[in-house]
Amino acid sequence: MTTEAPPVLRLTDVTCTFGHVSAVKKVSLEIKRGEVVGLIGENGAGKSTLIKLLSGIITPTEGRIEINGAPCSFRGPKDAFKAGVGVVHQEQSLFTNLTVAENIDQHRTAGGGMLGLQRWSRVNSDASAALDKIGVKLDPKTRVSDLSFVDRQMVEIARAVCIDPSVGGTPLIVLDEPTAVLEPKETAVLEREIRNLREFASVIFVSHRLDEVLRICDRVVVMRSGRLILDKSAPDVTKDELFHAMAGRASQAAHRRSAQSPDRATPAIEVRALTRAGYYRDVSLAAYPGHIVALVGTNGSGCGELMRAMFGAEKYDSGSIELDGERVSRWSIARAVDAGFAYVPAERKVEGMIGGFSAARNIAIVHPGDAAIGPILSPSRRDRMAQSWFDRLDVHPNDISRPLSDFSGGNQQKVVLAKWLNSDEMKVFLLDHPLRGLDPGAGETVNAQIRQACENGAAVVLIPDTIEEALETADEIVVMRDGEITARYDMSVAVGITVEDILEAMI
Repeated sequence: MTTEAPPVLRLTDVTCTFGHVSAVKKVSLEIKRGEVVGLIGENGAGKSTLIKLLSGIITPTEGRIEINGAPCSFRGPKDAFKAGVGVVHQEQSLFTNLTVAENIDQHRTAGGGMLGLQRWSRVNSDASAALDKIGVKLDPKTRVSDLSFVDRQMVEIARAVCIDPSVGGTPLIVLDEPTAVLEPKETAVLEREIRNLREFASVIFVSHRLDEVLRICDRVVVMRSGRLILDKSAPDVTKDELFHAMAGRASQAAHRRSAQSPDRATPAIEVRALTRAGYYRDVSLAAYPGHIVALVGTNGSGCGELMRAMFGAEKYDSGSIELDGERVSRWSIARAVDAGFAYVPAERKVEGMIGGFSAARNIAIVHPGDAAIGPILSPSRRDRMAQSWFDRLDVHPNDISRPLSDFSGGNQQKVVLAKWLNSDEMKVFLLDHPLRGLDPGAGETVNAQIRQACENGAAVVLIPDTIEEALETADEIVVMRDGEITARYDMSVAVGITVEDILEAMI
């Protein structure tokens, strides 16, 4: 007679309360050996809190956590790792002053060897083995500060998958938005590794890309308002069902009909033969009022650097920028803002917001609008203005006085958008991965605001997360590879352009 192995993870009525707010409410869940379970929900649904509970960052207010049948009470991330839980957080947690190998090995080295000494040959060889697992060719001796953002993400994943199976049970790997910054080729590598992980581990896979979740996972669980409201086998559920479970409503996504080609219009912004050594060269493109240009390219294509130059955030070596047909000189962020430019950066936490300021202060920081009486900012008017944006963009929690760092990523993005949309004189809207890390419902809200800005006469230039996003929204698609434009598609006349066509031009 055999006894069935206990589940790798069992949560029983787990609750986590902060003050009067319950971020997780009586969640019960089981995950078996070799399962890949998709965890989805809107921004602010409680997913991040649940992950922090599993990783030992916070402790539950009530309930029970069991790993491989053993009750667990984590005093910190080190305890969680020892129990067999490896987490790749959405926000990177690498030590940039250490090497790749030191970061991958940090859980073992945290306690130190004899007299704090390490066998560096073992550390480097173990790191190489972990990197080989996920198909990444990096020198373990490379300092993390010298890596690209994408390579850092792959090191995070390698660190999580190198948990020793000898911990006494089946390891649990939590991947929180691991593909958010990965290119299609890198995503395919990760998906292959997740399939391999089934051989010795269980996986919780968190993503806002519903097609990705259905493709990768065995089961899908949905959180809303801190509760687990759906748990179904992936083959038995559709994207529409998942969206409805997440948002409490049916999808209202609208595809934008491409505008007519602006042959006789004057571009709101035009760059001519713009060049910056090592990043892009001889790039020329124009963005017209009421039109959307999508810049598409893999990591290192030069799209992000080009957009930053258009906003005046980075210098260029040669070429020119023209606004309404007039060439500009000594271009800068201050001049761009004065000219009606808005810029939503890819790294919103670093460049797009001040986390310690309230949401209301963030919204009014660039364009105070009616909140200002001459040079004086009226707090009461500012708060009314901020509340109006909160209601319009459905920001949660609905608390304009709360520090913006306390909001989920999707709700932070809505506030960053409101900061720029509060201007009545926006002429050029630059958006670098505006939907990165956003759930489908928040993505719909952001896309609606982008379309509205376009209809109000702004020229929009965006770097999309996916090729599908470009095909759905853009009037023109400009493809870049290795700093050069390799293809252009005028969507008002193009017929039958596919993802594969654009991929070929990209890679």
